[in-house]
Amino acid sequence: MKRVLAALVAILTVATAASAQSGSTLSLDEAIGIAIANNLTLQNAAMQVEKAEHDVAIARTRRMPSFSIESQASQLLTPVDISFPRGAFGDYPGIGPIPSTDATVTTPRGMSLYLNAQATQPLSQLFTINLNVRLSETSLAYEREQVRAGRLALVQNVRRQYYAVLESASALEAVAAKTRLLEEMDRVTATRVAQQVVLKSDRLDVQTRLAEAELTRLTLRHTLASRKEQFNQLLGRDIRTPFEVAPIPEPSRFEVDREAAQTRALDARPDIRQARVRLQQAELAHRVSKADRIPELALAVSSVMPVNIDGAPRNISTVAIQAKWDVFDWGRKGRTVAAKGLEIRQAKNRMFDAEQKAVLEINNEFRRVEAARAQLRVARLAQEHARENARVRMTQYEVRAALLSDVMLAESNLAESDDQYTRALASFWTALADLDHALGEE
Repeated sequence: MKRVLAALVAILTVATAASAQSGSTLSLDEAIGIAIANNLTLQNAAMQVEKAEHDVAIARTRRMPSFSIESQASQLLTPVDISFPRGAFGDYPGIGPIPSTDATVTTPRGMSLYLNAQATQPLSQLFTINLNVRLSETSLAYEREQVRAGRLALVQNVRRQYYAVLESASALEAVAAKTRLLEEMDRVTATRVAQQVVLKSDRLDVQTRLAEAELTRLTLRHTLASRKEQFNQLLGRDIRTPFEVAPIPEPSRFEVDREAAQTRALDARPDIRQARVRLQQAELAHRVSKADRIPELALAVSSVMPVNIDGAPRNISTVAIQAKWDVFDWGRKGRTVAAKGLEIRQAKNRMFDAEQKAVLEINNEFRRVEAARAQLRVARLAQEHARENARVRMTQYEVRAALLSDVMLAESNLAESDDQYTRALASFWTALADLDHALGEE
């Protein structure tokens, strides 16, 4: 019997040895780093931020003078004849009529070139341009918050799936230990049936429990394999990559000021920040629509250079103030301003709704953490009770005050309580991860 007890102790000691050889241990921090580096959605969001940065730079260039060159090369289809009758330019004493006779000036069918270079600096439009720059900057801020929201969601998903893999692995280890104990119990029962010490129905009962444990073990093995494949897919790597999860650390004391956390979350959550950015965009769009009523003024410097045109000057340079104003627009600008005002009200309503939903979510996650912590305490006490019961049964068996089946049952209960504690620990950390996500923290 001492050899049987030694075998039982060895089974419980090496319960996790087989699974440790199937792949390297992957910590939670390593998994988060791999997921962030390989996630295509985050990469696309980062490129969207880069595009928004280009849009801001483009909007800023509209403050600068614009330079344009216009050219036109042409050829006459037929010569142009311009006739000047005698004395068309006057008749002067001592000189006579100019021209002295009827004259005709002919423009040949040659190639002519017309160049117009112009530099224009917007003046009154600078107010609207600056507003559009700020609009582009708010779009950039929105895209950055979009990246941050995607990152937070990814980290939360990695944590939840990591703990799910750990739960399945823990359950599989507990069932494996229980199966080995039932196998040993079946061997001992078979010997005792042969010795006619116990009934055959006792062995059938053990075999039934063993078959149920093997079925549960197979189901958990499939569940664990599926969860590992899904986790590898989430990390953006080959789903066949073997790995093992690291044990979950024991929780430290959890004390958080809920009201302070809510205040901090309203400044840190990406959805709240996005709602505020949307409000800023609506306000800026309203100001842009009102600025549309301002007349457009611009300073323009131009130079016209006719080439190969008979009688034309070689260069004509001008400086001008260009003005444009839509005097009558059939109420279009007023209605646009009114519509933008309604968008501001809508944005304020959405922001208020987002803040209320955030507070509601934070409160719910706080309650989940408290419940998970209480459940963890229950599981820890049950684990200590099962460990103490297994020790007592082992001591009783050594003095022949308990049956071997009692010892095996106590050891099986201990394995199950260890699994329940690991599940409760994973549930606590999952609830804590959800609370961090609700607070806008990684």
